[in-house]
Amino acid sequence: MSNQVLLEFEGLTKRFPGVVAVKDAGLQIRAGEVHSIVGGNGAGKSTLMKMLSGVYPHGTYEGSIRLMGRECAFKTILDAQGQGIVMIPQDINMANDLSVAENLFLGKHPNRRGFVDFPSMYRQSQEIIEDFGLNVDPTTKVREIGIAQKQLIVIARAMHNDVKVLLLDEPTSTLSDKECKILFDKVEMLKDRGIACVFISHRLEEVKQISDVITVMRDGMIVGTSDNRDMTEKKIVELMVGRATDEVYPERDRTPGEVVLKVRHVTVRDPKVPAKKIVDDVSFELRRGEILSVYGLVGAGRSETALAMLGAFGGPVECEMELKGKPIGILSPGDAVSNKIGYLPEDRKRQGVVEISSVAKNITIPSLTRLVKNGTIDARRESGIVSDVISKLAIKTPSPETPVRNLSGGNAQKCVLGRWIAADSEILILDEATQGIDVETKSQIYFLLDALAKQGKAVLFISSDLSEVIGISDRIMTMKNGRVINTTDGKSADRTRILWEATVGKLEAE
Repeated sequence: MSNQVLLEFEGLTKRFPGVVAVKDAGLQIRAGEVHSIVGGNGAGKSTLMKMLSGVYPHGTYEGSIRLMGRECAFKTILDAQGQGIVMIPQDINMANDLSVAENLFLGKHPNRRGFVDFPSMYRQSQEIIEDFGLNVDPTTKVREIGIAQKQLIVIARAMHNDVKVLLLDEPTSTLSDKECKILFDKVEMLKDRGIACVFISHRLEEVKQISDVITVMRDGMIVGTSDNRDMTEKKIVELMVGRATDEVYPERDRTPGEVVLKVRHVTVRDPKVPAKKIVDDVSFELRRGEILSVYGLVGAGRSETALAMLGAFGGPVECEMELKGKPIGILSPGDAVSNKIGYLPEDRKRQGVVEISSVAKNITIPSLTRLVKNGTIDARRESGIVSDVISKLAIKTPSPETPVRNLSGGNAQKCVLGRWIAADSEILILDEATQGIDVETKSQIYFLLDALAKQGKAVLFISSDLSEVIGISDRIMTMKNGRVINTTDGKSADRTRILWEATVGKLEAE
C-alpha cells in the first residue's frame, strides 16, 4: 500500500427533500488501498459513492472532490469514468437484450472500417471471461444469465477499463463463496497495480478479510476511521448503531405445530433444454410456527423451487402442494396471495418493489381489496396499517408518500417484507431477505421473524448466509444441483457438515 493520496474529498453534503443523506463527509483514499465503508441502511454509503462517481452531478451537492490532487467536477458517470473512477452499483444495470460481450465493451466496441468488429470483441471477451473465472458464453444474452454472473461481468467490465479508483457497492451480495474468492483475488491484483478500491459491504467478515482501512458511517456522517487491525467487529457494530451491542439472534424457544404446507415432487426444467432439470423431485413439509431454511450455493435450485411453488417460473414445472390438508393449484403469484402466501423475491429491484410508487402503496399493494369500503379505499385504515409496518420494521423514510426509489436498498427490502406483514400472510417465502441489509437491521428482521413464527406464521427462509441460517432456523434443508441433500435440526446444526453437503453432497458414510 502506497502513501500517495489518490482520491480525496471533504465537506461532501447531499440533501434530499426532508432529509440530509450525507453531511460533511471527508476522507483520503490511498493508491493500492482497500478502504471499506460500512454503516446501517440509510447511513449514506451509497449516496456518497454516487457523488464520487458522477451519478449525482457536480452542483447538486456541497463540498469538493480531488483526484490525484486535481479538483473534479463530474457532470455525468462518463465524466468520472473518463478520469478513472468507476462504480459497481448495488443494483445492477445492464443492457439485458445485448450479449455478454456487448455489455463488456459497452461504449468501447472494437471497430473495423467503421463497423463493430464482432470477432475481435468476442475473442477479447472470452479472454476476459476466462481470466475472471466465469463459465459463460460471450454471445449469450445478458437476460439469460443469473444475478451472480451479472455482478461478476459488471465487475470484470470495470476492471478491464483504465480504472484508478474502483467503487464497489455491495459487490458480493449475490455471489457464492467461490465467486467471492475470485473477486477478492482480482482486488488483490488491482492493489498490486496501485489501484484504490472503496469497498462497501454489510458482511463484516469480508470487510475484515479484505480491508486496509475501515470507515464507519451513521445517519449520513462519518463516525470513525481506523486501520483494519484497530477495528474489531464489535467496535464496528457499536459505531454503526451508536451504542453497545446485544445478541444478534433471538433465543430459539419456538415450538412448531402441525404441518400447514406439504410440497411434493417439485421439478423445474430448463426452458431452453427441457431435458435438463434445474430442480429435481424436491419434497418437504412446512409447519405452523416454524422457520425452515433452505441453504445452498448459487445454482442449487433454491430460488427456482420457490418460483415453481408460486407459479412464477418461466418454464416447464411440476409441483404438487397441500395447504392445511387440502390440495391446491397455484398457477400465478396472484393465486399464492389468495391463499395467504407472501413472497419476498431475491431480485428486489426487478421483482419486488415498484420504485416509482410510494412507500405506502408498496406496502398495501396486496391488501387493497381488504381496504375497500363502499367502493373506495379506506384511507384512514390504510394509513394505520402503513404506519404500523413502518414502525415495526423501522423503515427510514421522510414520509409514507416518499417514492421507494429514494430509499436505501435495505429500507426498500423492508418495504417488501412489510407488504406481507400488512397482508397478514400465513406463509412467508423469503428469498435472501437480509441481502444488502446492515447488521442492526438484520437482527431486527431475525427478531421479527421469530415473533411472526411465535404468532403461528410458517416461514420458508431461503439464504446463502450460513451464519444466519444456523442462527435462526428450526430446521435446515440443504440443496445441491437441484436436489435436497439433507434436512437437519437447526439447534444442533454443524456448519462443516452443512458446507460439505452444499458443495460435495452426502457424507461418504451415508
